[in-house]
Amino acid sequence: MRRMKLMIGIALAASIALGFAAEALAQIEMVDERTAVVTSHGVAEGIKKKKEREAIAFERAMDNAVLQLVHNVLREEEERGKFDEIKDEFLVKRDEVILDFYYVNKNNYDKPIYKTSVTVNVRINRDRLQQMLVDWNIIESADDVREQLDRFTIMPYLDKPNADAEAMNYSDLFYTRVRVFFEDRNIPTVGLDEASALEADEQFLSLQKGSAGKEGEEDAILQIARQTPADFFVKITPRIETGSYGGATTKKVILTVGLFSAMTGEFIGSNQGFSEPLAMSSEGASVGAAIDQAMNAAMPRVIDIATSFWRDYMEHGRPIKLIFTDFGFEEIRNVRDALQEMTNDQKRLKAAGNVTEYMVWYDGSPEDLMYKLYDAMRAYNIQLAEDPAIVSNTIRFYRETE
Repeated sequence: MRRMKLMIGIALAASIALGFAAEALAQIEMVDERTAVVTSHGVAEGIKKKKEREAIAFERAMDNAVLQLVHNVLREEEERGKFDEIKDEFLVKRDEVILDFYYVNKNNYDKPIYKTSVTVNVRINRDRLQQMLVDWNIIESADDVREQLDRFTIMPYLDKPNADAEAMNYSDLFYTRVRVFFEDRNIPTVGLDEASALEADEQFLSLQKGSAGKEGEEDAILQIARQTPADFFVKITPRIETGSYGGATTKKVILTVGLFSAMTGEFIGSNQGFSEPLAMSSEGASVGAAIDQAMNAAMPRVIDIATSFWRDYMEHGRPIKLIFTDFGFEEIRNVRDALQEMTNDQKRLKAAGNVTEYMVWYDGSPEDLMYKLYDAMRAYNIQLAEDPAIVSNTIRFYRETE
């Protein structure tokens, strides 16, 4: 049996203290940027010798901990398929990523089924695990991944009108855990200030509450798309169910996640995730752990959808969103003519009030396009109120008004 030192000082999930963690889903908790703690389970049956049965259950729990974190790191079905081909060889080297562990629970049943189940908390070096996946050609190096994922950014947005009141008591915690979830996968989250502003905008909230039918819903979604500097936004509708187990209060988080293109406001896909009912000594910690579980269930498919969608978008170059505020019709026509000469393709999005939006496909960086388009506007004698604002793949131009 592999030998490891005992891990001390990592908080136990109260669900374990309550004795039902063996039936719960595996749980991942990020201790810091490099380290994760995975609560994992292993079962062995049909072996009469208890020590042998316990050893097998332990080995399975350790394997499951590493596998759980691997699948948390992998982003696409293609990567998961490549990993499945070398999984057994990879697990032979699992101790290279395991820092330490301790037993949480162990149950033996000698008759009539000869069954042992164990629960362990395993502390894993996530950086080392990622590097091993790079070495095995399952994923690209961290630098390559950052360069590749610079293709898109995501803005998380909490759907306050449709969330329950208890969930909104933890809105800051939801944002923190969602942001960490994406950034752990090298996907930048932007637009949190814009999201907070929308949540506080009474006019926008009234629009959402007053939306009737598909047309009203589209108006609200388009408004979010216009406000975000990101390429995608995820509309997250959280609910929290409060219950009890063994006299202790439990929290269960349910997340409904919708993915939208910030370029067009187009709905791309959705998924739903649930946590186990969790109870801990700290209610905030309980909700935080439940949020992580629900996200681990809901978000991987959403990321897969975003990645596939973005690849299609990238076929003709880098998609860049352009927002023009206070430009007249003739000026916008001049801008369109300039874009036709500069870009591979373009698409005029919906215009409303004093705002006109375009999506273009360009072979260079957004910054390169910004300078080229700025010079073109000057050539057309279009006066800008201030320098263009560039965030991620979005450029905003403001017209000088009298």
